[in-house]
Formats: sequence, C-alpha cells, structure tokens
Amino acid sequence: MPSIQQNDLKFLKKTIKLAEESFCLRKRVAAMIVKNGKILAACTNDPLPAYDCSIIGCIRDEMKIPHGHRREICYGICAEMYALAKIVQSGQNAKGSTIYVTIRPCRVCEGIISQSGIKRVVYASEYPSVIPHIDTLRDHNIEVVHIPIELKPKQMEQKMSVEKTAKILPKNLGFISPPAKK
Repeated sequence: MPSIQQNDLKFLKKTIKLAEESFCLRKRVAAMIVKNGKILAACTNDPLPAYDCSIIGCIRDEMKIPHGHRREICYGICAEMYALAKIVQSGQNAKGSTIYVTIRPCRVCEGIISQSGIKRVVYASEYPSVIPHIDTLRDHNIEVVHIPIELKPKQMEQKMSVEKTAKILPKNLGFISPPAKK
C-alpha cells in the first residue's frame, strides 16, 4: 500500500506552485525530482526553444484535440521529460528518487520514468483516460501515491494571451536548440 512520507505534501505543493510558471498555452504542468530531500530538477511543460507556441500557436488546440490525446504532435515537452533531461545534463542520476507531478504522468512519461531509476511517483490530479488495469508504473515496482489536491484554474489552465506570452517567454529555457538553418 502506498504511503505518504513526511515531505511529500511540502514538495507536491512546491510543484503545484511551480506549474504556474509554465509557458504551455494549453495546460500547466510541473514536475520536481527529489532525492534524499534535495531537489535535483524542477521543470514545467514548455515548448522547445525553437518552437515558440506563443508565436506559432498550439497545434493541438488548432486541431481541436482533447486533453490526453495525440501528445506526439505537440511542440512542447512534458515536465517530467524536461526534469529527467536536466538531471542527465547535470551528470546526476534519478536512481532511488521521487518525482512529484501536478498531474499523473502520461503513458509516454510513465514509460520513461519506469526506466529511469525513479522509485516513487507522487501526484495531485489524475490524467485523462488512465486505464486502471494497466499501470506501467506499478508493473515496474514504482510506488505511486495520489495526494488529491484540488488544482485551481490558475494552476492548471493557461489563459495568457499569445502577445503577453511572447514578451515573457525566455529565449533559451536551458536546453539545446537545433542548429541555425543556413
């Protein structure tokens, strides 16, 4: 039976607060990877630097794709993927860590987490269309803890105008951009 550990609520609340900084035009999500009480990485779901959705628009919104579907066409990267990429870039590893996520990881992120060495997933809100009898995380002996915290619209839905987002979106989110076209 999954158990809530002493610092779970503290780190999950920090993750929820961090989600407010997401630049995704559609949904605000954050992930924080913690090992031995130390934050290794804390990231939001954001577009790749070369594909600023505030300029090009949200392809999933334009195609009227519901939440939880067709993630593969999005120009953004899930918060969990960004957090794991940051750990790799810094030369650290996630073995034995806990990942705190505002929304239960999608199936793609579950697969990546299952192979990353992360041992616990703590999340606040369910992901759409989770199939309860197929649980990638539990099937890979990863403890899954759901701490139901009601997320306010400010913490979930991004309603920022494209013009405002373009002014505040950092040009380099700390990740490798593709080479300039010649």
